[in-house]
Amino acid sequence: MPAIRIGEGSELAQQPEPFRNEYELQEILAGHPVLLVDRGDSALVTICREFPLGNRFADIFLMDNNGLPVIVEVKLARNAESRHEIIGQLCDSLSAMRNLTPDEANARSGGLLEETFQSMAGAEGEENPETRLALVKSTFASYLRAGQIRGIIVLDAAPDDLIREFSYLNEHSDLDLRLLVVERYRLGRNEYFYHSRFLVSGEADPELKGQRLRLRLIVEKFSKMKPPIFSTCAIGKESVRVYREGWPAAVHYKFGDRGDSISIGIQVRHREYPKVADFLSRLREHLSTAITKTQRVELVADPSGWTRLQFFFGEEIDPYQIAQSMVRLCRTEKDISTLLQEGNG
Repeated sequence: MPAIRIGEGSELAQQPEPFRNEYELQEILAGHPVLLVDRGDSALVTICREFPLGNRFADIFLMDNNGLPVIVEVKLARNAESRHEIIGQLCDSLSAMRNLTPDEANARSGGLLEETFQSMAGAEGEENPETRLALVKSTFASYLRAGQIRGIIVLDAAPDDLIREFSYLNEHSDLDLRLLVVERYRLGRNEYFYHSRFLVSGEADPELKGQRLRLRLIVEKFSKMKPPIFSTCAIGKESVRVYREGWPAAVHYKFGDRGDSISIGIQVRHREYPKVADFLSRLREHLSTAITKTQRVELVADPSGWTRLQFFFGEEIDPYQIAQSMVRLCRTEKDISTLLQEGNG
């Protein structure tokens, strides 16, 4: 997921630092729209903040490189508004945006929309600026007429009920809706590291959108607990990989969903890293009492070249318990890092 560093600090805090208010988070997002870009999305350009729509203001108005309009609503978890109000505000903004013409949208932005069109058309490398300008304007108008407007809710932390309700709305409508969490970690006195991750994604990430809600909730709980050296990545509908910074992709942790159970584990390309693969048998014995409430534990080497150590949990096990077990499993990274540094893992 996207991340940015502001400043040149070197030591990353272990826990996120809260934002003072919503305006502070808005400012970061407007200045660094890359935090709002999911895998496969086109780049975003900020047009303006506090864009008037109906009886209220949308927090941020953006557009992607293809002319798709994007509306962002920013909330902090401590905000007293209910999940219904948050989702309702976004839907109100999208429906009001659909009723605008490009000229009306430009007027409400104080002319900034037209400036963005001109800037995109005149960007370096554009061979035919006039043709590019006409194309982007025409595409933007078509998106408005069709009601194809991306809506993003950004929070610093999301409660389970909001994720559940937003997921249902996203999966049972034609709207391109995203739910995003942004965290910041202090590097120094005035230096920060910002990290964003999508809890509910749109058409750009069908793997994540198609995942079972239980798996998404478990991964989200894990994301709140994990050290910042770990990142998650959806691989298909039934799998989420957990990568450790500095490790090769052939060694990683993993969540799996078999429909009647959720697994956590670590998998290794045994031909590339035989020492790590051999270590998994010792790891199984070491973790047999540390990771509890499992249905079963499996250690297998398959013909495709992977050795996998997996712990399976039934549907009755609380998502928090499973996420906590993955945190415990990830604590083995120090031993594995040592093996990797020795060469030929």
